[in-house]
Amino acid sequence: MKKYRIISKLFFVFALLWLTSCKEKEVINSENAIAFNTPVEVKSKAQKLADEVFKNGEIISAELSPKTMSAEEVYNLLDKNILTIDIRGGKDFADGHIKNSVNVRASELMDFAQVKGLPMYQKVVLVCYTGQTASFSAAILQLLGYKNIYVLEWGMCGWNKKFSQKWNKNISDKYVKKLVTTPYPKNNLSELPVIENKKNTGPQIINTRARTILKEGFGSSAVTYRYAAGSAKKGKSYLICYQPESVYNEGHIDNAVLYDQKNSFNLDTDLLTLPTDKTIVIYSDKAYQSTFIVVYLKMLGYDAKTVKYGANSFMNTKSIERGAGFNDSEIKNYPFETSEYIEVVGEVQEGGC
Repeated sequence: MKKYRIISKLFFVFALLWLTSCKEKEVINSENAIAFNTPVEVKSKAQKLADEVFKNGEIISAELSPKTMSAEEVYNLLDKNILTIDIRGGKDFADGHIKNSVNVRASELMDFAQVKGLPMYQKVVLVCYTGQTASFSAAILQLLGYKNIYVLEWGMCGWNKKFSQKWNKNISDKYVKKLVTTPYPKNNLSELPVIENKKNTGPQIINTRARTILKEGFGSSAVTYRYAAGSAKKGKSYLICYQPESVYNEGHIDNAVLYDQKNSFNLDTDLLTLPTDKTIVIYSDKAYQSTFIVVYLKMLGYDAKTVKYGANSFMNTKSIERGAGFNDSEIKNYPFETSEYIEVVGEVQEGGC
């Protein structure tokens, strides 16, 4: 019994010494941290999300915003290691689509990408009516790290005359005379938007936001010229001309601020000049550039929208002069396939873009 008590006392002494040693180390480490002024960084969800978006570098550089392929390029690669994903409604797909295309709803692209394994293809081309919805969807996939995603330029409108009406009906010069050359300054620097998300890590946050944005769809992020001009005039939105400076100086929508395509929307340039309390409306020539930027900003938490059909909707001739306008020369009249349409219960056939 005495031997047992002695062992118990020794164990207690050793335990006390060990705890004291750990406490001393903790104090020393704490003192060292204070002595060397080591910051303890606690990142906000907005910063975690931004880190995830920017981890691959400047994602909005020219080659990624977004990558497009002409109808001719796609046609010449149809028998190669290429996958064309048509995100139009099922009935429109059945009425005519590119050879070997698969029909996938835009809202289901993330699941399709995970199951299909898109990296196995050299190029994955998203196809829609005009190229705008495809750009919206491609931007999300690119921001998630897929590097082989492309958009069919001008959509099916450029593939064959049968499908060209959506662009032809929406191009015009009717607001050219309303353009101004008055320069407007950017805002002062602010902060990133506050992110409300139940997830905590960067990858979790960006994935949940991507799914939400895909579900909302392109339609909820697209406005007309009249909305863009009117809301900016009333101070309800922050209007951006996403063009080269030379184009901005030639004429832009009144109250539009220039964000040059060469080097904008990065943390080290002018991203933080964007307001977090207003809708940001962006326009560019072909619309797919501004659509990409809208998705990028929505991913970061901004309320952003693009002008449908871009500058082609109000100064088409000038866009053509810059080599960025839609006209009959963009229609290639390549062959297409048809298929039987099997109606899906509850499916909504939308016009789409």
